[in-house]
Amino acid sequence: MDKIAGYLTKHIKNNVPGLTDLQLIKIKFGFECLFSEASKIIIYLVIFSFFSYTLEFITVLIFFTVTRSFAGGYHEETYWRCFTTTLAIFTACLYIGISFEMARSVKIALLLVSIILAYIYAPVDHPNKPIISADRRRRLKNFSVIIIIILGLISFILPDRYSNLAIMSILAEALSLIPGYLKKSDKNLLCREAK
Repeated sequence: MDKIAGYLTKHIKNNVPGLTDLQLIKIKFGFECLFSEASKIIIYLVIFSFFSYTLEFITVLIFFTVTRSFAGGYHEETYWRCFTTTLAIFTACLYIGISFEMARSVKIALLLVSIILAYIYAPVDHPNKPIISADRRRRLKNFSVIIIIILGLISFILPDRYSNLAIMSILAEALSLIPGYLKKSDKNLLCREAK
């Protein structure tokens, strides 16, 4: 993926004059993220479709990724660690969402936990793309809370099976904020100590 991203970036550099080195780095990083995420989603889709959980997987994927796009979360250092961690999270969401009946009061409680976690920890940015602006950070925090509320309301109009999956996906994403935040805090502390 790195080689493909590098090839495409080089092609853009040769055909679009005036791009700065920083812009080219951003373009290459964007390609790497796109290829990484697309390849993982395709593999997950094949795996869950093999077990006849295609719609269930798509439900988990949508509710998880929409929340994550605003709130951020924990990031692994390598592609395969990210792949296995995400596969484990999606599998857990599917298993719990399908295996257990959830009363409306339980779903509301899980959503409240998710909202509180988002309010405390979001956004947890990617180490390669830090959020520097305090204003942007505040907006993303607010959007994260709003998105969880909206997705939570949507989950209540879905059939029970998919409603459970949606709630579990939102909760899993909110829980991923904690280790992501702690990992980032540890790195910042190490950097300050090194100085």
